Amino acid sequence: MSTAAGDRAPLRLDGEPRFAWRGVMLDVARRFRPLPELERFIDLLAAHGLNVLQLHLTDDQGWRFESRRYPQLTEVGGRRSASQLGHGPNAGLDGRHHAGHYTQDELRALVAYAAARGIRLVPEIDVPGHAKAILAAYPEFGVGDPAEVAARNREPWTRFGITDEVLNAEAATVAFVGDVLEEVVDVFGGDLVGIGGDEAVKSRWEADPRTHELLAERGLANGHELQAWFLRALADRLGRRGVRILGWDEMLEGAAPAADAVVASWRGPVGAGLAARLGHDVILCPDLWTYLDYRQSDAPEEPIPVGTVLSLEDVASFDPVPADAPAWFSDRVIGVQANVWTEHLDTRERLDYAVFPRLGAFAEVAWNGRPAAGFESRLPGYLDWLDARGVDYRPLAGPRPDQQRPGVPGVPRSREARLAELARLTATLPAE
Repeated sequence: MSTAAGDRAPLRLDGEPRFAWRGVMLDVARRFRPLPELERFIDLLAAHGLNVLQLHLTDDQGWRFESRRYPQLTEVGGRRSASQLGHGPNAGLDGRHHAGHYTQDELRALVAYAAARGIRLVPEIDVPGHAKAILAAYPEFGVGDPAEVAARNREPWTRFGITDEVLNAEAATVAFVGDVLEEVVDVFGGDLVGIGGDEAVKSRWEADPRTHELLAERGLANGHELQAWFLRALADRLGRRGVRILGWDEMLEGAAPAADAVVASWRGPVGAGLAARLGHDVILCPDLWTYLDYRQSDAPEEPIPVGTVLSLEDVASFDPVPADAPAWFSDRVIGVQANVWTEHLDTRERLDYAVFPRLGAFAEVAWNGRPAAGFESRLPGYLDWLDARGVDYRPLAGPRPDQQRPGVPGVPRSREARLAELARLTATLPAE
């Protein structure tokens, strides 16, 4: 599709943008997306006045980046025998093989394609948790006896959720991840690389005698401090090349891994506030307003309902930095980001359904820095624009029959329950 200036989506994107970082994170680890689809997605982001695409390249379910130093990462870690169908304890498997990865040359071409359209590609390699695809390829980097690690991780995970598999904290493992990140920097260029740091379950570290030896040797008290040590070692290595790290707000547990780390705050205001007080650049992506895989209504027809309700109106009401926000906070916020996790978005059409038209409302907030007043009056023209480009968006009245997933279970969550969970999850962050 064209990305000429005249092809800009008919949204309120006037004057200078409020935020330097107007981003979208796309998960291509759980669901590999072919390059033509990524190019189409980049075109659509550019037409919405957005300027960053963070590619979530690795997770428990798959590894999508070609490492020439560690080829098993894609040869083994890039394919799984099936995928979970639906969400929650009643979800089964679809029985369909899923595989794919991007070569370094393909990614270099994609970086250039995006740059020509004003889009910055930011890669993410998620460690030390979300590691089952890594451990299926190289079990020696797991916690415990390598044979036992291999037995637990015969392939990338066919399920979705959070696993207790985590990388060990040996110097050799940190060096391995550093080697891969050096390759990533060589391919993507730029001065920022995502290294994850989210949802790393510490139970295997806590039960492992060797890990306790490492804690004692390094003068560390617990798993939170060990993760900070792990991420700091990677930050130091990348820093020698003039590259900063980007991580999720769990990265602040134990201790900040690097003074110049960029923090993507997804678990509400606590992480964002802490990061700003510590002097970090902050990207706001709170799940209650920006997770575009969350269900769009309470209606039973919504396909695979997960998360809280995040309607088009909810996205349009997102107020990232209110007018009365203190300067110490507003000065550190460099931007906002919508996150698109793809466990249940297994086709281009289902990705379209989740993202549009909510991305239009998000784009206006990202550009103007405040809720998209009058967005409803611009909707008809915007939907016509999406229709003309073949975008299979969610109709305002609800999903069409072909967009529904009858019989495929989900786990909807109330906003109140999620707020309580977020309070529990962020309680491990230090007070300052």
